Amino acid sequence: MEHTSGFGLPAEMLRDERHSRRVLTNRWFFVATRGDLPEPGDMFAFDLFDENVLLVHGPDGVIRGFENRCVHQSARLLDGVSGSCGRRLVCPNHQWSYDPSSGALRGATGMPVDFVDRPPDGFGGLRAISVGERGGLVFACLDPDADTADLDDLQQVLAPYTDPFHLDRGGYRVALHEREVVDANWLVVMVNNRECVHCRANHPGLCDVFDPSSFNGATTPAYAERLAEAAARWEAAGLAWREQAFDPHDAVRVARYPMAEGFASITFDGRPACRRTIGPWHHHDASTLSIWLNPNAWLHFTSDHIATNWVLPLGTDRCLLATTWLVHADAVEGVDYDVNHLAEVWRVTNAEDVELCRSMTAGARSAHYRPGPLGRDERWCVQFCDWIAANAD
Repeated sequence: MEHTSGFGLPAEMLRDERHSRRVLTNRWFFVATRGDLPEPGDMFAFDLFDENVLLVHGPDGVIRGFENRCVHQSARLLDGVSGSCGRRLVCPNHQWSYDPSSGALRGATGMPVDFVDRPPDGFGGLRAISVGERGGLVFACLDPDADTADLDDLQQVLAPYTDPFHLDRGGYRVALHEREVVDANWLVVMVNNRECVHCRANHPGLCDVFDPSSFNGATTPAYAERLAEAAARWEAAGLAWREQAFDPHDAVRVARYPMAEGFASITFDGRPACRRTIGPWHHHDASTLSIWLNPNAWLHFTSDHIATNWVLPLGTDRCLLATTWLVHADAVEGVDYDVNHLAEVWRVTNAEDVELCRSMTAGARSAHYRPGPLGRDERWCVQFCDWIAANAD
């Protein structure tokens, strides 16, 4: 399973579930924002391989993770994507209950009176999942004893860019959350995301919003001029904008990019996606703060909404693609925003990429598949493939 830098991933890495599990055990992966669980008692669930993980915003304000499975007869505590609980997490099957702050068993219907105080081994509560929050971004790790020092380093890189949005303080809500089970390998999806060489041919709508130079790292004279104009505007507002491309921290790339002239948000018609602005913005700005997180996510912060996209494996050729659009907590649907207008760009762009990833996954099943060489403008694919190979050890 040897990987050569400058080439795509070998078939053995794409097809080996154990390899992916090691990556997600060795490193933190993105799963949500505080805006996905804004209030104490809020819950949010997601699938990973054959497991379902439950995030819970505890009464103490801390977001924690548990296996979404009652220890009694394994029914899911939350059957769906999101919900809320009171002082206890209650299983809908037999009403066994758990402390949302610790996962500890608090009630066991039908059991002896001393069962909760002295439960048999393995039945005293929910299995915890390592979860860490930095700057309002929520990460998980399959290692039960995951070291959070890596997240601290990540936050140092991101803080100058994300702190002005105060995502960790609340003030946001989910306008829309969509999920799709895609019959494509999750690593293929992520490699596709890490370059924009394919954009002109496959994302004509997105190229009306952004110059592909934004994401390739290539520069045309017209783009350089637009970036210089935007940078002067951002510096006057005290906003960080220069690209930090994995060197300060090997799991993150972050930068601010200008949109096309006349665009107020990431929408096909250029009109604002939401009337209410967010973070440092008191007016709509033709820019996005974009973040790419290894191993599984890409995020875009505009002046009126935040869009998070993330991928997790469900098997070797199936993955979960999740997208959330966050708006100001006081924004009213139908008054401040239209949900279809808000979501249209990433709905269309992700659908276009899904078709490409299905095709590439099918092609990689061939007995004659060989990893292809990656070009100069695919250098973030090189970084990702090298990172994935290194972090499975």
